[in-house]
Amino acid sequence: MSDPEQKPAAASPVKELTGRIGKYDIVKPLGKGAMGVVYLAHDTILERDVALKVMVAQIADDPELKGRFEREAKAVAKMTHPNVVNVFDLGSHTDGSPFIAMELLKGQDLQKTVRQGAPMGLERKVSIIVQVLAGLAHAHQAGIVHRDIKPANIFIGLDGSVKIMDFGVARLTTASMTGTGNIVGTADYMSPEQVKGARVDGRSDVFSVGCMLYELLAGRRPFHAENLMAIFYKITHDEADFSLIPGGAEYEALLPILRKALAKDLGDRYQSAYDFAIDLREYLKSHATSASGQHALEQLLDVEPPAPSPVPGEAPGATIVPADVGEMGGTVGQPRTVSPAHAPTVSGRPATGPRGTTVLGASPTVAGAAPTTVQPPPRPAPAASRAPRPAPRPEPPSSGSPALYAVVGGLVVALLVAGGYIYVNRRPVASPEPPPTTQAVAPLSTTMPPTPTTQAVEVPPPTTAPQPTFSEAKGKGAAALRGAQSAFRQGDYDRALREVQVALREDPGNADARKLAENAMSGQKASVFFAGAEAALAKGDLVAAASQAEGGRSLAPWDGRGPALLGRIHDAEQAAQQAQQQKQQQAQQQKQQQVATQATALLTQAEGAFAAQKYDAAISLYDEVLKLEPANQRAGIGKANALGAKALAQASTGVGRPAHGFVTGKTSAQSAETVVGNVPPGFEETAGVTVKKGSQAAELAGRIQFDVDPDGVKPGEKYTVKVFLSNEGSAPIQVTDMLVTTTINGQKRAGPVPPQTRDVAPQQKALLLATPDFWKEDTSAWAMEVVVRTARGETYKNQLSWK
Repeated sequence: MSDPEQKPAAASPVKELTGRIGKYDIVKPLGKGAMGVVYLAHDTILERDVALKVMVAQIADDPELKGRFEREAKAVAKMTHPNVVNVFDLGSHTDGSPFIAMELLKGQDLQKTVRQGAPMGLERKVSIIVQVLAGLAHAHQAGIVHRDIKPANIFIGLDGSVKIMDFGVARLTTASMTGTGNIVGTADYMSPEQVKGARVDGRSDVFSVGCMLYELLAGRRPFHAENLMAIFYKITHDEADFSLIPGGAEYEALLPILRKALAKDLGDRYQSAYDFAIDLREYLKSHATSASGQHALEQLLDVEPPAPSPVPGEAPGATIVPADVGEMGGTVGQPRTVSPAHAPTVSGRPATGPRGTTVLGASPTVAGAAPTTVQPPPRPAPAASRAPRPAPRPEPPSSGSPALYAVVGGLVVALLVAGGYIYVNRRPVASPEPPPTTQAVAPLSTTMPPTPTTQAVEVPPPTTAPQPTFSEAKGKGAAALRGAQSAFRQGDYDRALREVQVALREDPGNADARKLAENAMSGQKASVFFAGAEAALAKGDLVAAASQAEGGRSLAPWDGRGPALLGRIHDAEQAAQQAQQQKQQQAQQQKQQQVATQATALLTQAEGAFAAQKYDAAISLYDEVLKLEPANQRAGIGKANALGAKALAQASTGVGRPAHGFVTGKTSAQSAETVVGNVPPGFEETAGVTVKKGSQAAELAGRIQFDVDPDGVKPGEKYTVKVFLSNEGSAPIQVTDMLVTTTINGQKRAGPVPPQTRDVAPQQKALLLATPDFWKEDTSAWAMEVVVRTARGETYKNQLSWK
């Protein structure tokens, strides 16, 4: 499906242009589209062939579409990437039609490659997708969403390279170019948000790439149907049929990646082309054995990681088109799931830190219970393999709920609670005060995980979770329970446990007291994690600090230290990322400065050589500058001037390339009626008889003539060879066929050519052929031979050569 935003006027017949547009000589048309024609053209200044896209005059009259065409060129020109087609120039024709000059690609698009080319292996297919993602990652970083990714817009070069074409429906994210409800893109590869008419971001392109990957694997499009509405319904409601994917371990390993790319929910889909490419890299690391697979791994070196988003709540690196109220298009930040890892191993009574909270122990050791060691939870997975979403934050544990104990070793906590309860019930009820309890503190043993790559941490809202509430205690132990509740709210979990023990001795069946005891022990364990987070943060180990802080917050969501620590860790990570970015920017600026300095020095040398009339040296130096800075106008203009000055100097002095010109041969003619030799038929073998013809056959009337414009053609110039047939007789000549053979530098090309004129009247000259071409600089020998046959059996032959 083409772009629905295009105006009906674009459907009118497209007129092909000839001649010159700006500094470009048109050679031939390459293709037509709704917005114009693409030509093979020659840049007369830089002497290179380009693809020239010219907008039709009818659309050029529409200021909106003309502006869109120019924005396309400027948007794509911002990008410099091996997987994105390069834009060289932007201008307007004499009739006002704008044009863009792009690099000339040799090969064919992916759609034709799949349908007409040889079958591709799995690694080659994944390699193509990787290169597409590399180009999209660069475009998304530049703020551009393609919006029409499909096989026809992916070009496969003869060297195997992959380039994304036609950003004609792309939009700068800083400008709202598409109205609500308008659909841009090709139906079979559109994302659900495109179908719904919502504003889109880079994740829409990710979905389209997923559709292409599915088609490469399954041999058919994932949501194809007979009509447009059916396609839209499938995209928004139906899952792709993954049973069509071939079987085997290699394909099964790709299925999770493919499913994630085709997720209809934006949050479940890959958040960037970079993330998609990284997963394909991991796949190729395990399965790539061929050269194409290894090339795909090398391509990932050019994939740009998404930059951190300056807006809270957005995914880093996401390309977002702002949506109106009720529209989709925003990117929600994905918090990292962090499991409490490597908690300090503590045995015995915990020590008390600030605000009376426990920072060294895991739980109090009650007299009569065996000392207990709290084992650290499992080590967290590396950052690249962590789940994108954290588990829901647990609510304050309720009475009888074992969920909290599962986080830090539920069996150990249950044993502690049971031991404490038995101990309390064995105490005399009449004793008003608890006896002093001897508690031993074991040395603190803290093991921190190694420092992996820093990753963003979800920052909790500034408001903390509500404190656990308890009903007003009544009856025995009321005063002790109220004191325990007060200590708990102040974060003094040690004192809360001592007070609650008194309450339980007075009233062993008090549910509020048991609940408070559980929460206080959870708070003690959370204090261990908070202490580990503080220590890791002081050492600069931000990943370990985040892991410890998240572990503490999951144990005690009411404790304000968890959100505060995570906020500090987030600020530290942001500062580290900014420092790294500044370092990279400084390195890039330094490199650019070095290139600019080198280019300036070469330009100075080139201009000095030009002034000294050393044109060959000047041209060579200008070429060196253009290798460093292809868009350097000063070098381009200087080289053109040097080439012109060199040609003038050679023409005036006669020194340089020897004079050359075209030379026409003499027409040779034969007829079926012409007798070879002087002996009439039937007398060739008569012995002893000397026979001679009484008359010669009449001379044939046809002559082949050539005309070359210009006659003194120069390298890089356009020239035209015209072939004429002159009839010097009194009867018309009827041409039946013509054979043309061209030989350049020893390479011969021959084939029949239909003549432009079939009948040549007596005493007239008719044009049979006009062939334009560009004279190449490496031409050392050139010749054209023309053979013409007539209805009367006559054959005429002549040759044009360059000497």
